[in-house]
Amino acid sequence: FADLTSGDTFKCKLRSSLYPTNSPDVVEEMTLTILSLDVEAIHKEVESGTDATISCIITGITQQLNNVVWTNSAGTDVTTLTEDDSYVADVGSYDSNSQTTTLTVKAAVNTADSVFTCSITSDEWEVTDRESSVVLDVFVVTLVDRTV
Repeated sequence: FADLTSGDTFKCKLRSSLYPTNSPDVVEEMTLTILSLDVEAIHKEVESGTDATISCIITGITQQLNNVVWTNSAGTDVTTLTEDDSYVADVGSYDSNSQTTTLTVKAAVNTADSVFTCSITSDEWEVTDRESSVVLDVFVVTLVDRTV
């Protein structure tokens, strides 16, 4: 199967269990769509003290992911953090073999470079807690007085 590509056409042959001695017949030609699970981390660079949204794009799926968890660099699950409104996680919804999950880091806590992790679970792919690191780089704008 290593040489298969998406869009290849195949002829499907079926053998009847009622008539096992009959040879299989070509029933229908089918176009093959090959999917492979992939997670693309979308990094960001933003000004310090502003809201920032980072994301993971998951492709190669045919159904909604079973679970998505975002953690900060300390390993704290910020997906369901309820003590403040520093983070807003959106697991996203399945559409056309992909799902995009986002994490909004609010301005109050977006003051230094950080690495977040999106961790996905897909029963379809028998994958539990597949992690991808997402980098949030923060820069500071400093105004310089140029009056003479």
